[in-house]
Amino acid sequence: MNIIEINNRITRIQNRLFEQAHTQSLELKPVAIALNKQGIKAGKLYCNPGMIPLPMLFSEYLRSLNTSQKSILSAAFFANFYKYIANSESQAIVSNMNVSDKLFAPYSDEYMVLHQETNEELDHIWSFRTIHKMVCREIGIQDSFDEPGFFYGSFRPVPQSDWENLNTSFTFDVDLSKTLSHLKKGKTFLNQLIEQMELQGRNWLYRTLRFMIGDAIRMLPAEIVQENGLGSLWLLYRYMANIELKQAESYLFDDPENFDYDPLAFELNQAHITDEARHYTTSFDLGFELYQKAPPEAQDFIRYAMQKIVEDYINASFTTYLEKLDLNNQGIVLTDTRLGINSLCMSLQHPEFVNKPVEMNELIHSWRDMSLSWRKIIGPLEQKSWRYRAQQIARLLQALELELSQEFLGNRYNRYQDALGTKEIQRLIEVA
Repeated sequence: MNIIEINNRITRIQNRLFEQAHTQSLELKPVAIALNKQGIKAGKLYCNPGMIPLPMLFSEYLRSLNTSQKSILSAAFFANFYKYIANSESQAIVSNMNVSDKLFAPYSDEYMVLHQETNEELDHIWSFRTIHKMVCREIGIQDSFDEPGFFYGSFRPVPQSDWENLNTSFTFDVDLSKTLSHLKKGKTFLNQLIEQMELQGRNWLYRTLRFMIGDAIRMLPAEIVQENGLGSLWLLYRYMANIELKQAESYLFDDPENFDYDPLAFELNQAHITDEARHYTTSFDLGFELYQKAPPEAQDFIRYAMQKIVEDYINASFTTYLEKLDLNNQGIVLTDTRLGINSLCMSLQHPEFVNKPVEMNELIHSWRDMSLSWRKIIGPLEQKSWRYRAQQIARLLQALELELSQEFLGNRYNRYQDALGTKEIQRLIEVA
């Protein structure tokens, strides 16, 4: 089989980082087991309240929660957040293994970089599932761990009809069979895939992309995977997921001097950040190196796909909470809003909330009924998050020489540009 020769500087750096990280074990399992035995500790926080995607600053109901209730709500969000991450990592395992096998020589340094990361993803998934079960047990509910992750396209604004058609099980139907047939014909047929993607809706686009970076790579011979640039497409798509994860995880336990965080939850978060920082580097450096080695037709296809992914990500991410609620009311599903509301619904089942009954639809309606001026207000943690996202997106746009569609993004483009130029974080600001 042909293999792709990459700059060995990248693998030397990655192997050195791996050895440094694992001189002392970074496995999450021991912390997850301890958290499972401990349960939710009253009075402790399992994330910064500002990171819970609910209007914590201006909702009278949420502000009135006592310390124990805030503990439960933060633990419910902690479990829901990492459930989403775990399901995204499940896709990463499939793709990491297939890309390694189809691009690199078995057991070479390049081959092992992705397999080392796969090993870590399994540890993360087991640990996050254990914590989710613990929180469900403490609240006294049953809840599925299945969740459409990042690579199902759930990071974007998803119309309700598309959301209902998202299926986390793999079905090889006529559409995917046609896509595989195009891919088998090699780089000269990638333009036909672009034409098809232009004709179909966003759900079709992300369903096809997910297939291409996962099962299609497994089904295709190595030479065709390389000719179509699918290894680069996978890693650069993974880079976008890493941006989303890092911006959230970095601020999940922000300002530890002023919040009484649960030490085990804090430790788990910090250990996962360490692993993911290296995965983030792999995604960009290796993904861009493979992009440079791909044929021009494959580079055009990668740029097309990444343009769509980045624009959809910006469209969802640079939106204020109340604007997201307005979109929900119009039948548009946004992942973070959904996770926040699910977390509150879970918490309401806990006996601690018996004196705080609330009808969710009425509560959400009361939030939507707030002054129009609140619709464009964001807090300090959102400002940090927007700035981080903008900086990492700009890095990718520059590398691939992409130009965002200002017409498609509207004021989201202006917000992206403003966040990119932000120098100081203010307490509350109004955005364009």
